[in-house]
Amino acid sequence: MSRLTFITLLSLIVLAIASVVHWQDKLLLEEPVSRQPAEDETDFFMLNATTTQFNAQGNVDHRLTAQQVTHYPNGDFTVTTSPNITVIHQNNTPWNITAKHGRISQNNNIIEFWDKVKLVRKTPANELKIDTSKLTFKASEKVAHTKKAVVIVDNATHVDAIGMTAYLRENRTKLLSNVRVTHDPANIN
Repeated sequence: MSRLTFITLLSLIVLAIASVVHWQDKLLLEEPVSRQPAEDETDFFMLNATTTQFNAQGNVDHRLTAQQVTHYPNGDFTVTTSPNITVIHQNNTPWNITAKHGRISQNNNIIEFWDKVKLVRKTPANELKIDTSKLTFKASEKVAHTKKAVVIVDNATHVDAIGMTAYLRENRTKLLSNVRVTHDPANIN
């Protein structure tokens, strides 16, 4: 091997090693790219999920079950399929809220229900049913609200109204407008 060929080959090897070292240093100095999730990108989902929320005293506040729960980190909200929430409060009969769809936001405090929403409160003597198309439930206050049409039925009463606020802790409802009541004492158990 001639001296010129040897120097050329040695120069090429040194150049290749210098290029690799420079490339590796550049990679190590670069900041990792943090990627924002797309608006419709999920970070987790659960099937046949049950979550239980406790109050400050350690007692069950409400329990939510759903066929599917999907969380979207961009916006920090959760979408549910067939949500069913049981709202528990001391010394009163629990309320049950169901719908075809739901959305949970604001640190699990606001739960929106839509499509065939039902609120039910069963006692040994009576069953109260409230139907509507959309409902917002504030878990911390145990208040359910809708501006949509509602139908309230129990053993002897049928009520139609537009809009309602239900104070589940106190077992009372405030109807907002166009209220029509039919009471039939013959149907009382």
